[in-house]
Amino acid sequence: MKKVLIINTKLNKGGAARVAHDIFENLNSDFDIFFAYGRGSKNNNSKTFYFGYKIEMFIHIFLVRFLGLEGLGSYFSTRKLIKFIRDEKFDLVNLHNLHGYYLNFFTLLDFLKESKIPIIYSLHDEWPITWLPAHSLGCTHCKTGKGKCTNTYQYPKNYLPIFQRYMLKRKELMFSGSLEMSIVCPSVWLKKNIENSFLSKFKINVIFNSIDTEIFKPAVNKEELRVKHNIALNKKIILFSASNLNDKSKGVDYIIKTAELLEDKDYIFIGLGAGKIRLSKNVKTLGYIYDKLKLAEIYKLSDIFCFASAAETFLLSAAEALSCGIPVVGFDITVVRELVVNDVGILTKNTSLSLAESIDELCNDSNIKLEMGRAGRKLIEDNYSKSIFYKKYLNTYNDFINKFNGL
Repeated sequence: MKKVLIINTKLNKGGAARVAHDIFENLNSDFDIFFAYGRGSKNNNSKTFYFGYKIEMFIHIFLVRFLGLEGLGSYFSTRKLIKFIRDEKFDLVNLHNLHGYYLNFFTLLDFLKESKIPIIYSLHDEWPITWLPAHSLGCTHCKTGKGKCTNTYQYPKNYLPIFQRYMLKRKELMFSGSLEMSIVCPSVWLKKNIENSFLSKFKINVIFNSIDTEIFKPAVNKEELRVKHNIALNKKIILFSASNLNDKSKGVDYIIKTAELLEDKDYIFIGLGAGKIRLSKNVKTLGYIYDKLKLAEIYKLSDIFCFASAAETFLLSAAEALSCGIPVVGFDITVVRELVVNDVGILTKNTSLSLAESIDELCNDSNIKLEMGRAGRKLIEDNYSKSIFYKKYLNTYNDFINKFNGL
């Protein structure tokens, strides 16, 4: 059985972690598969490997925040990971998020290149082709160092962007030479962006992120779920979520303003995710929910899923809502158009007023809301099921290993 290592910032928190962990859990009968991560809590699973050092993470954060030097910290953490890879002798490494203040990715990529270990690089944002931001928001400067920066996306955060061109050159050099690598993108939009970059020399496939349609499915009895979770029966529930609700790029401030505009009507806005936000009589939060069954129940008892992101690569939470038969309403950003087609939700102008008007319009037309819910469920079943996702990753792993071994 071939031996595969998945590497990501965290084991099970955040969109990228959930995708990576799903692969880890569901391809373990086909491969001897391990999961290495550098942040979060240690796990007792013998197939997981935690290699982070917290003191290095804080040093790494300083380098990024004040100098923009991502990937040049975490020396000892990275050496620990490299020793693990060398000792275990993996046939394939599946990289996911390399950013996140936990890894010296220059050192890691040099090691993998020298060791001739084939790599599947699963992208979750534009970070590999920018000097630092996870999303460029169409800013040419972030990808080339030329012209004026117009990007408002602030992760990873930086105060002194003095090493922009240096980091772009280092990244381009990092992916040069005899690197055996294939790239997987979760959207056509991201694939097109990667094809227009220095990563275009690699094979680039699209594998849509998947949804467990057996867990995330329409409710049999919404009222029963609302009673179980102590949610008002006589209110329309508008759900929103983010791994970190304080992340400005997720647009939670817009959603809070939307809630204010609908304050005199029978709506309750419920937020899922870590962090504290300004609450009011019609805004509450339930924290970060790790348990998928509980998470699915919160989706199911809702009327609409709402988002106001500045940038996304797939928007997993919206797909989970659609799988539960819940229509979505949110800002009209490029990549979301691949998922939120006309008959499953509404994409609006990027204002709180537009969100409020669309939510109110949809909630007051029960027939259209029901039709959108059914269409959303069918869309996910036909295009984003776990079986399709795992089969494509299984074939991608096998094809690349066989190609590397000349089979």
